Amino acid sequence: MDRNKILLKNIITYALGNFGSKFIGFILLPLYTHYLSVSDYGYLGLISVSVSFIIPIITFQIFDGLYRFLLGVDSIEERKKVISSCFFKILKNLIIFNLLYLLLILFVNFKYQFLILLQINFSIFAGLFLQSARGLKKNIKYSLSGVISTIVVSSISIILIVFYKMKVDGIIIAQIFGSISVLIYLSLTLDIIKYINIKYLDSKISKSIIKYSIPLIPNVMCWWIMNLSDRYMLSFFKGIESVGIYTVANKFPSLLMLVNSIFYLAWQENAITNYKAKDKNQYYTNIFKVFMVLEFTTVFVLITSTKFIMNIMVDAKFFIAWKYTLFLYFGAMFSAFSSFYGTGYQSSKETMGAFTTTIFGASINILINLIFIPIIGIQAASLSTMLAFLSLWLMRLIQTKKYFTIRISLKQLLLLAMFSIMFSISIYITKISYLNEVFFLFSIILFLIYNKSLITKGVSYGKYFANSRKK
Repeated sequence: MDRNKILLKNIITYALGNFGSKFIGFILLPLYTHYLSVSDYGYLGLISVSVSFIIPIITFQIFDGLYRFLLGVDSIEERKKVISSCFFKILKNLIIFNLLYLLLILFVNFKYQFLILLQINFSIFAGLFLQSARGLKKNIKYSLSGVISTIVVSSISIILIVFYKMKVDGIIIAQIFGSISVLIYLSLTLDIIKYINIKYLDSKISKSIIKYSIPLIPNVMCWWIMNLSDRYMLSFFKGIESVGIYTVANKFPSLLMLVNSIFYLAWQENAITNYKAKDKNQYYTNIFKVFMVLEFTTVFVLITSTKFIMNIMVDAKFFIAWKYTLFLYFGAMFSAFSSFYGTGYQSSKETMGAFTTTIFGASINILINLIFIPIIGIQAASLSTMLAFLSLWLMRLIQTKKYFTIRISLKQLLLLAMFSIMFSISIYITKISYLNEVFFLFSIILFLIYNKSLITKGVSYGKYFANSRKK
């Protein structure tokens, strides 16, 4: 099958499974913002990014190594060695973490401490099973597990929050059951358990995976530091309610992050499998050109529609969050660009570059937060996120030239940047309501014009896959 068709097929497959699970925070936003106070939502935001920060430390970021190494083996026995080696390494680390955590809560008291521990444990095992499914190229099963998790989390969240009057604890419990549903589904449909046996532990494979994965720990940690530093510094300088507003503001760029994460899952596989192709530079250039245009034009539409959507989606006490979305949209876009280039480190198995570039980006984020959050508050957190990811992308653009060469049209980039500035200024300055509708319509027109070829190919490929399934 043509590699572009494979890429689109994977995008569609991952979209089916990830759209709901990634979109769920946005879907339930009216529920959360209505029943939770601003401070409750701020605390939930702190828990979310803290858990995401801790997990890579516990797991040694082995999930990425598990996926990468499974793609490189074909026999059942080798797959069992890879999955078993990862499972028992994670299990060992998790036991140590649980003991340290239980010791910590003897001296430090904080809300929902046991629920948070359960969330971490089940999230890690669900992550292991999900990456095993991807590495085994069972993408449809991987995607269906996301659909099931979405249904479980949303249903339990509604029941616990609306009928049992639970708040943050209800959301954490729902997320725990979401992870459990993933474990049950993949155990029943893929029999992942059959790949896990202590007799398949292989020290050589284990060392190779850890050598690949460990440089990614600081990379992922620094990635989350960009979120952690925003929230913790806001909490310290401006109070927990500012974290609640900022967390809501982040939910809207999460729409773009959703698209990015789905594309990245599909592109990661294509980038790795085509890394040794003779025409990889041209192929990577063509894909990035389409991706860059799609990102910019999507941002146009999001910028011009945010106030309207937020007015419908969130409780009035959170509405002010729209003012802090602009820089976050561009931050999400630059994050996507840096992830695109980051596949060079994974394809070449030289992951140290991912670490050094992310350290640089995280340092910029923290520095800007320290200087400007006390002065301009929440907007400084948004600005620091954008500048951190912009610097990260620019560094990777330079550093990854030893892996591949992507040619970017400067003329096209400047034109897209000009439109970005125009939409940003118009929406944030204009006081005339009907002009917002005019700019929104203009952004839709630009989206359709710029992405006409992509939409046409998408429809064509969609028909191709539909006919293939009928046969």
